Amino acid sequence: MADIRSNRRAFGGYSITRRSALQSVAAAALMSTTKVGSAQANQPLRIAMSLADVPRTWGGPDGGFEGLRFGGYTIFDPLVNWDLSRSDAPSQLVPGLAVSWTPDPANGRRWILKLRTDATFHDGSRFDADAVVWNFRSVFDQSAQQFNATRAGMIRARLPSVVGAEKIDASTVAVETIDMDALLPYQLTFLFMASPARFTALGGDWARFNAEPSGTGPFRVVEIVPRERLELARNDAYFDKARLPKAPRLTLRPIADGAARVAALRSGVVDFIESVPPDTIPSLRAARFQVVANAYPHAWVWYFSVLPDSPFRDLRVRQAANLAIDRDSIVALLNGTALPAQGFVRPDSPWFGTPGFRIRFDLAEARRLIAAAGYGPGNPAKAKVMISASGGGQMQPLSMNEAIKANLADAFIDVDYQVVDFFTLFTNYRNGAKAPPLAGIHALNLALPTQDPTSGFVRTFMSEMGAPRGTNWGHFENADTDAALRAVRGAFDKPALDAAMARAHAALVDQAPALLVVHDTNPRAMAANVRGFVQPQNWFADFTTVEVG
Repeated sequence: MADIRSNRRAFGGYSITRRSALQSVAAAALMSTTKVGSAQANQPLRIAMSLADVPRTWGGPDGGFEGLRFGGYTIFDPLVNWDLSRSDAPSQLVPGLAVSWTPDPANGRRWILKLRTDATFHDGSRFDADAVVWNFRSVFDQSAQQFNATRAGMIRARLPSVVGAEKIDASTVAVETIDMDALLPYQLTFLFMASPARFTALGGDWARFNAEPSGTGPFRVVEIVPRERLELARNDAYFDKARLPKAPRLTLRPIADGAARVAALRSGVVDFIESVPPDTIPSLRAARFQVVANAYPHAWVWYFSVLPDSPFRDLRVRQAANLAIDRDSIVALLNGTALPAQGFVRPDSPWFGTPGFRIRFDLAEARRLIAAAGYGPGNPAKAKVMISASGGGQMQPLSMNEAIKANLADAFIDVDYQVVDFFTLFTNYRNGAKAPPLAGIHALNLALPTQDPTSGFVRTFMSEMGAPRGTNWGHFENADTDAALRAVRGAFDKPALDAAMARAHAALVDQAPALLVVHDTNPRAMAANVRGFVQPQNWFADFTTVEVG
């Protein structure tokens, strides 16, 4: 198998054939002595991720939100967490390592956080205010000994409002923001607390910490084998006894190929797989495997570049592209495991609002708009788009993008694809469309998490949120959407937030900064003897409740 870890650092591609992936799974199956149906209670839980490599375990995982799901929330805790215990309602914020967070009434750019006093790191060292300040400095203070530019870059864009933190007392910290921002608690779900003591013991080396990490999370790292597996064990000293993992061990295997993941499940190499290929769902159910799905805050999009060389700089081209997509056919291609997009969020969301531009399949109107922009049968708009072959939230990107290419051709938009591995795609997303490796790229296909206003909207579409502060990949700028998103950042209660988000969402749909295609329902499959998994309306999931046997 190709050296993905080194390739992605050089912005290179890789190639893993389906045959080689299946051969790897078959070899693992021959070595496995655990068979489906013979597992006893209290057995390890083995999961196949859709990533091509193990995410980094230094408190700032790569691999997008799937990397956070498996390399973040399992090993580490943030100050603010998500309640992932329900499947029937959107997830809400709950205490993590902070028990409370409130704006400072004397300073609109300051928040006061009260911390837990019963948490310890896996190495036995104490979690306290000093550890919190140390972690903030590791990301936001370039003069700090623990600052690492690569690691900080993976974290900082998710917290675009933060300046830093200071200790008030052993169990209280203050977090300072650039501007007044009601959305800080959402951003704090992405800052995982790593152990300062472990970092110091390893000579102040983040590469060594990545190999021997220490967090406060419900699982601790036992072994890391790059491109093969991440072995975790239950943290029996975990502070939240209600979330003490039911499985004694958790094995995470990176298997990028969908058919190979299904083969691993059928052969008993794993108990649980992410991103089930839709065409395999009927046969898996017939074989008595469990398949679960749930709508969650996801939008499958292309981010449009609006730089001078991009055809998508013209609003008419962006709107024409959105009108050219036959979303019902794509849902059928996905065996019904998606919902057609009418916006960045679903119409039943309080954030949907009343857009003036109605996203639909209307080829005649798409052709009218593309003609008004100066394109047509003899002079098509030409666009090059960066896509991946797999990855968290990407669904079935190759087949979906082929269908989209055919749709856009009917509207006189000719598309050429550059296919890269997911880690390279995500790095290029984080660096923005102006980065040298993206010269000539006019759009980038990466699923958009819309579960919180910062991730889905503020850091993605505000004009001031280009790299490195945020992830406005295409350098989209619009005064109306900026004003609407500033109002979102000033909304400190839910009714005000919902109203502000509805206005912002409507303004964004009208400006079409992205190609909106579908919302995923995230099908996962598991063996018949897996119990306790809850599929939340969230990108993340709680694996502490799952048991095998």
